[in-house]
Amino acid sequence: MNERTDDDIPEDDLERAGAAVDRLLESARRRIWVHTRCRLLMALPDTRLRDAMARVARRTRHSDLRLLVDDDLELKSGLPRLAGTVMRLPTAISVRCLAPAQDTPASLLLVVDREAWLYLVQHKGRTGLRVESRDPAGNRKAAEDFEQNWAAGTESRELRKLGL
Repeated sequence: MNERTDDDIPEDDLERAGAAVDRLLESARRRIWVHTRCRLLMALPDTRLRDAMARVARRTRHSDLRLLVDDDLELKSGLPRLAGTVMRLPTAISVRCLAPAQDTPASLLLVVDREAWLYLVQHKGRTGLRVESRDPAGNRKAAEDFEQNWAAGTESRELRKLGL
């Protein structure tokens, strides 16, 4: 029996997930919260997360942009353009790190504004995706889950801009 690893996700699943992420990011007006493992974020085909965060940060000073990752150093080396945007906009984009347990499946939680959310999970070669664009109750639950993890995370040391 030939079992696939987590890295063997079918390309069409990744493309579908990347397209869903981009659709939600296009609708973002004020809030973008992302909780993910860097490996999963890097596996998605060219999402426009960097552009969406920069656009929302420029649009309003009341933006709420948060990135919660498992390894900020991996994000910095694997997605240097996103890391550069984060470091250029340190007052607009907050970054924290939260290392998941070893047996936790790789997942991505995206919370956009007050109505939209996306949950992507990959485990043992399988991918699950749920996208809701008009679900205030689901968005509230996803935001609560994100907030719990955010509170447990620590401030990123790699993705901060140090003033000298």
